[in-house]
Amino acid sequence: MRVTDLVLIVERAPQSLATLRAIFEQLACERVEAESAQELIDILAIRSPTLALVALDTMEADGLAALKLLAAQGLHPATIFIGSVPDRVLASARRAAYSMGIPVVGAVPRPLDEVRLEQLILGQIGVMPLPSREELEHALREHEFTLKYQPKVSLATHPPRICGAEALVRWQHPRRGTLHPRHFLDAFEHYGLSGALTDFVMTEAIRQAGLWRTRGFDLDLVINFSPRLVRDRAFPERMRSVLKEHDVPPDRVVLDVTEANGGDDSELLVDVFTRLRILGVGLSLDNFGTGLSSLTELYRMPFSEIKVDSALIREAVHEREARLIVKAIADLAHELGLSVCAEGVESRAILEFVLATRFDSAQGRLFCGPADAVDVEKLVTDWPGTALPGIGTWQAPAMASEEEPSATRRLRALNVP
Repeated sequence: MRVTDLVLIVERAPQSLATLRAIFEQLACERVEAESAQELIDILAIRSPTLALVALDTMEADGLAALKLLAAQGLHPATIFIGSVPDRVLASARRAAYSMGIPVVGAVPRPLDEVRLEQLILGQIGVMPLPSREELEHALREHEFTLKYQPKVSLATHPPRICGAEALVRWQHPRRGTLHPRHFLDAFEHYGLSGALTDFVMTEAIRQAGLWRTRGFDLDLVINFSPRLVRDRAFPERMRSVLKEHDVPPDRVVLDVTEANGGDDSELLVDVFTRLRILGVGLSLDNFGTGLSSLTELYRMPFSEIKVDSALIREAVHEREARLIVKAIADLAHELGLSVCAEGVESRAILEFVLATRFDSAQGRLFCGPADAVDVEKLVTDWPGTALPGIGTWQAPAMASEEEPSATRRLRALNVP
């Protein structure tokens, strides 16, 4: 974390304040709090926050008044909205913030979801400079990169079962600890080393899939990539060779791409993706419903699956408009002959919704966060076949997971009544 990080909290709800204070004490991050416009004015006269958590229904007027005071001081901190407001109101608040030059990086309703909030906060504070080329090359040589695996649950089987696992790359940095892709992917691309990282992730994930097969674990392998890492016409052939070496059938592997908007490289992406599909490898469009994903990509690119973004899934449980959109996406996917996966399944309510919407599969903390390969094996072995709503009580075995808040670095034993 940078020593210059200062977090501004504009909130007055006691329970929310207690939660926020606990999080920032745990992170050892300096914070200042303002419950009124005058307190905020006094703070901004002497301090400049790098991150702001702003309740939309606080102060004498509303949270936008706080943003106006920030902008008036020439301050534009990354901002997280707090509070429960309709989606349309939240969208308007985002637009108002952007018009002031203030980036909104997320929103968390009350009662505060500590996991979601900590993920948003950690994504903003302690931003590090890009690592050097020498650091990246050294990390590759010294095997500092590793993979975590997040289980994927089939909802099309009765009872549901763990059908696969998604490989996610991490950098075990000797000084900075565990780094996520957002901290180093840009550097790999900047130095022209994307191919080296791609080959490492592909080879290590397929090697693990081969080990699982020899141990009797019948799991599909999902490899998380960005299209910028596979813009190489030789990539499909390299993947074919690695699959053969580790005796993994191509149809047991799915490439999970975060977007497929290739710009000037669209023809290259179509070529690479089509050859992968001919090989037998699946292709999933990740985070559908947000960002750059579009309906046109569903017929331009040879996808086999759509993964609906977790934020849209969460909103669908409470907001009618989001619910209609998610149902339309699921219906469209099935009409196109694609399977559809729900991301971010974190509660029984979300699980019940995706089951009713006929999703084929799901991922999320209700089942398991990213974990070591051995812990995935343990989860599969202990998986209770009668453990879903309407059937019985479901509990996940506790296991290590680097995605949990640092105060609870183990997966919670989830009890879904």
